[in-house]
Amino acid sequence: MHLLSQMNIPYILYAMTTTHTHRGLVWIDLQSPNDKEIGDVIKRYGLNPLVGEELKDSPSSAKVNFYKDYILVVLTLPVRVHSGEAYEIVDREVDFVIGRNFLITSRTEIIEHLEYFAKIFDANAALDKERTIEHAGHLFYYIIQRIYSGMFQDLENIRDSLRMAESHIFNGDEKKMVEVLSFLSRELIDFKQTAHSHHDVWSELMTFTEKNQLFGDEFTAYVHTIKDESGHINETIVNSRELLADLRETNDALLNTKQNEIIKVLTLVSFIFYPLTFIASLFTIPGIHVPLTESRIDWWIISGIMLVVAIGIAWYFKRRGWVK
Repeated sequence: MHLLSQMNIPYILYAMTTTHTHRGLVWIDLQSPNDKEIGDVIKRYGLNPLVGEELKDSPSSAKVNFYKDYILVVLTLPVRVHSGEAYEIVDREVDFVIGRNFLITSRTEIIEHLEYFAKIFDANAALDKERTIEHAGHLFYYIIQRIYSGMFQDLENIRDSLRMAESHIFNGDEKKMVEVLSFLSRELIDFKQTAHSHHDVWSELMTFTEKNQLFGDEFTAYVHTIKDESGHINETIVNSRELLADLRETNDALLNTKQNEIIKVLTLVSFIFYPLTFIASLFTIPGIHVPLTESRIDWWIISGIMLVVAIGIAWYFKRRGWVK
């Protein structure tokens, strides 16, 4: 993991172009590219100038554009990062230009799973037990698989946080969990908004591959797998939000119950002291002959009366089941 990532410090890439090759395939990774670097790849592969505009640092929504000999795919990835005492979901864009024998990626920020895949690719071990890469479409598929595995890991971390929150809820930390559940809810909402946009991209890409033989018939199955993975991510988000809703409902119920108990105790205490206050006020009324106030033990008599009244009220409450 990158050192800055371990320190939870936001960072961006310096302008750099990295070229990876494998069995006749070329993968050009543009990191915060400048106009010259973009112009070079546009000229080298004869790309549409509009593609060059997409490769620049210009945030856009997820989409796919089709050209004669290549495909442009723009994806916005939800990444969970530490921010202060909590986590948040930030969007990081990656642009893909997929040709038959070349793949171009462009990004402005570190995407750890893409960095990790590049190391595997350079070590000629990107496929493990998979078959040989025959074209850039296969390379694109394995990169997306690696990125999606990172998204699944982020979702699993959120679910772990939900399970931890559940244990705290039943350990009496309901008040603190209100804020924790709110942060987790924000994460899932942001994650869902970004991940949901991928569905339309894969649907359009699958329709294209079924009619176009740029990458062969087999690539359609690969895109279908990616689409299924995207659907699985969305289902995981839905399940996590349902768990969050149940936990929030339970937490609110326990919190309300605890607050009601406190209010009930305060009410009962007040009800006990109201008669005692009345008795004390009664004997302080100015008068010539106030009963019990002219005796040497008048204070003890009045205190005894107040004590008996307090015990009697408490006994009545307990008999009625209002206090334990």
